[in-house]
Amino acid sequence: MVWTWAAGAAAAVVAILTCVAAVAVWQRPRSGPAVPGEVQELLDDLETVRAAADRAAAEADEARHRAEAAAGARDQAEDRFLEAQWQAKMATADESHLLVQRAALAAYRRGELSAEQLNGIWHHAGPPAALLDDGRVRDARRAYEEAVAETVQVREQAHVASVAAEVLVEEARNAEVDAVEAWEAQEAARPTLDKLFVEDEPVRGTTG
Repeated sequence: MVWTWAAGAAAAVVAILTCVAAVAVWQRPRSGPAVPGEVQELLDDLETVRAAADRAAAEADEARHRAEAAAGARDQAEDRFLEAQWQAKMATADESHLLVQRAALAAYRRGELSAEQLNGIWHHAGPPAALLDDGRVRDARRAYEEAVAETVQVREQAHVASVAAEVLVEEARNAEVDAVEAWEAQEAARPTLDKLFVEDEPVRGTTG
């Protein structure tokens, strides 16, 4: 689990660094009209930023899938923990306590009670906690707590990846605007340049 978190955190850092690099690409200072080669350079930059945005979007999708999987694993761990508690209580509770606990468990499974409410009812309608502290319950509780912690971490990673993707998409739009403006400036200046070249050419048929 520690390695899973470390890998996810590393991916998140890479995504952030990619964002910073992309911002540096298109935010370089520009002044005056476009010069020869600038449009092509901006188009190359645009392709770079677009590729980074596509990668970030894919990473964000993968992070969301990991978050969904982690949430599912957490829910399963919670069910196993509650089941372990239930079996331990059945081994020690009297019949009246069992009736209350069964009713509470049924309400929980219908979605009418939260896990916290269910635990509260079981706590008041059952044997002392010391009698339930067997190895199976402890293992199930530890697995559930680890699943909860991992779910929180994976969700944070998914959020970072999503923000990185949004930033890169915006930077791709800005890079596209830069490229279009440079191309328009180059095209606007082209007639003037062509005229200068024509005026500098010698008139055919003249001597001397």
